[in-house]
Amino acid sequence: MNCSIPFSCSDLPHDIILKIGSYLQVTDLCALSSCSRFWRELCASDILWEPLFKERWPLLSTFNGDNTLFPDAQTDETSQKWRRVYVMQHMEMASRASEVIAFVTELPAALSLEASEYLHAVETMRSMQLGFQDVELFLFKPNLSVLLNLVGLIYCIKQHMKPGEQVLDAMRRCGVSEQLVWVKWLTLGRWSRGRRMRDETVSRQVSLADVVTGKEETVLRVLQRGVVHEVLRVCISTVDLVCTPCTSSTIRNY
Repeated sequence: MNCSIPFSCSDLPHDIILKIGSYLQVTDLCALSSCSRFWRELCASDILWEPLFKERWPLLSTFNGDNTLFPDAQTDETSQKWRRVYVMQHMEMASRASEVIAFVTELPAALSLEASEYLHAVETMRSMQLGFQDVELFLFKPNLSVLLNLVGLIYCIKQHMKPGEQVLDAMRRCGVSEQLVWVKWLTLGRWSRGRRMRDETVSRQVSLADVVTGKEETVLRVLQRGVVHEVLRVCISTVDLVCTPCTSSTIRNY
């Protein structure tokens, strides 16, 4: 006789279920919580959401007892405060990222950015403490300008957030890794036989994947440093700037 024993995941010990849930990403956890009241209660546990918060925002994971934003240090499977904190922080980071997007898109020359402009955006992101997942969610979007994709890429590299392979994987998931951007820079002419040679202009079209993987190491170095020493001007653009002369007379005041 075929004897089957009814089984439900809810019959498992909660610590086993929470252990399994700890391997889920936020989107999967939210999807699972919509299955039933049992899963909604369990998936809201602080045991799951506190690690997710600290993984996404490591710079915010250290806090003192006077900070009212964070729950108490005591975490158990019945407490459900960290999910609320996670959602609040997600909304805050979305608002901060929108400020960066507005700054770039509202510049007079939206199709191109000078080094001072895109590095200012990068520094703003650093002061806002955007995490790697924030960049992936809000800046690595194919519907945004490739200049914003590149700003997010430079930020991740300058902050040493993730290895290049992980940044590339994130861009591939978001469909922006093969986006093309023009990088143009002006270098000071070298001295030869007592005379200074003419300033040299270099213009290259590169993909974001080539920048992050090191295939365009020179371009990445120029992008990170900006205007310094022998580099008189750096400009990134969605179109070829060959029609725009890049001479010392066109350099902006920084």
